[in-house]
Amino acid sequence: MTEISKITLAQWAIFNAVINHGGYLKASKALNRSHSSLHHAVAKLQEQLGVDLIKIEGKSLRLTEIGTVMYRRSHQLLKDAADLEKLASVLQEGWETEIIIGVENIFPKHVIPNILRKFQQTNQVSRLQILDVVLMGAVELIETAEADLVISPIVPNGYLGTPLTTLTLYPIAHKDHPLLQFDRPVSQRDLAGELQIVIKDTARTEQSLSIGWLRSEQRWTVSDFFHAKEILISGQGFCWGPIHFFEDKIESGELCIVPTVGDLARVATLYLVVPKPEHAGPGVELLANLIKEEGPKHLPPI
Repeated sequence: MTEISKITLAQWAIFNAVINHGGYLKASKALNRSHSSLHHAVAKLQEQLGVDLIKIEGKSLRLTEIGTVMYRRSHQLLKDAADLEKLASVLQEGWETEIIIGVENIFPKHVIPNILRKFQQTNQVSRLQILDVVLMGAVELIETAEADLVISPIVPNGYLGTPLTTLTLYPIAHKDHPLLQFDRPVSQRDLAGELQIVIKDTARTEQSLSIGWLRSEQRWTVSDFFHAKEILISGQGFCWGPIHFFEDKIESGELCIVPTVGDLARVATLYLVVPKPEHAGPGVELLANLIKEEGPKHLPPI
């Protein structure tokens, strides 16, 4: 028989609140409880565990080494409990009230409307929120489970992804750009000496990925390829990008793929990731299946 813990989630929640708010006073205001009651709760918690979790240094509150471990584990415990309640709600209500999808910026957007049309035919309950993400911004959505589905070029450790398509990124510039005036294919050194238009990584933290082709000293960073396209049309800089964003201007001859030594190109495979499949309701499952079934009909092959 599993032993029942003597310490409640409420006790762990108080302990976490005291740490998160940097002390008893701010925590008491946040929880709308008395200062003394929080002191008592944390003291009782330490007594029950038989270890010191926090120590007072001057006017500051610090975690002990054991406290640091217990804080990290209890934080996850509280998150798991909240997730469990959310799961019960999803199971009870059936369709999710809202589904959040993170879509990597280079994913061909023309594929999405047909998928959403078929989704709407079956599910008219769930609200959809579609987020445009770049590189580690997609990874961040997966690891924090802030999105229910993520189309990402990177599958972080511990997660599974379904390959959807592989896209090739080429250096693209205006037809009159100096890179297109060479009487030979350009080298990596030639590219590194020119202004490069870079798409900003959307990760909120400092874990942004350093990609090998971001080597130019002269660099302008924009939020998406639509901004990059307008800059290229003006004749400034070059940009690594998938053909579908620039196809109309390439066909008209205004923009060109820069010929490179050894046909330099960058390849990115995009994956569909369900960050928490055990919490996926019928709406998430339906949308995931539609992306996997309908996507390949309109996407370049892997």
